[in-house]
Amino acid sequence: MKLFGARSCPWQALLAYILKSEYGLSPLPEIARTPEGKPHFPGRPDLHFSVSHTGDLVLCAVSSFPVGADIETIRPRRDSLPRYALTEEEFLDYQALGGDWPAFYTLWTRKEAWCKYTGQGLRSLWGRTPPREGLFWGQYAGEDWRAAVCGREQPPETICWLKEGDLP
Repeated sequence: MKLFGARSCPWQALLAYILKSEYGLSPLPEIARTPEGKPHFPGRPDLHFSVSHTGDLVLCAVSSFPVGADIETIRPRRDSLPRYALTEEEFLDYQALGGDWPAFYTLWTRKEAWCKYTGQGLRSLWGRTPPREGLFWGQYAGEDWRAAVCGREQPPETICWLKEGDLP
């Protein structure tokens, strides 16, 4: 699995960079969406990807297996959001992690990454907790963001962040 992040770039440019630099694949293959909305390469069923963006951050995971990735900027929301958005099990984890916004986004990115991995989307999996076993998970944190990746292979320990000028 390859996991790259960048600031202020279109997600297609980041995906094209990963495919060219890591897989020798250029140009970017045609992208389509499943009926549930998951993007994929119809002509390359051997490659799977997931993209997320928030503010000026973009995160992209590419794998030989289905993968899901999510990144979120930490920002205060309605105080009732954690109780509404998290399952009972997740809410207990939220409280154990400190019950603050970084804790919420740690759990939320995990849920979003899992929903993207399954291809079913959040609407179909609302009210369900991501499994703790059977999948590989990566959790990542910055000062003002949280990210997660979910898939069937071990994720990298860190996100490979590209600098301005790395992308064409």
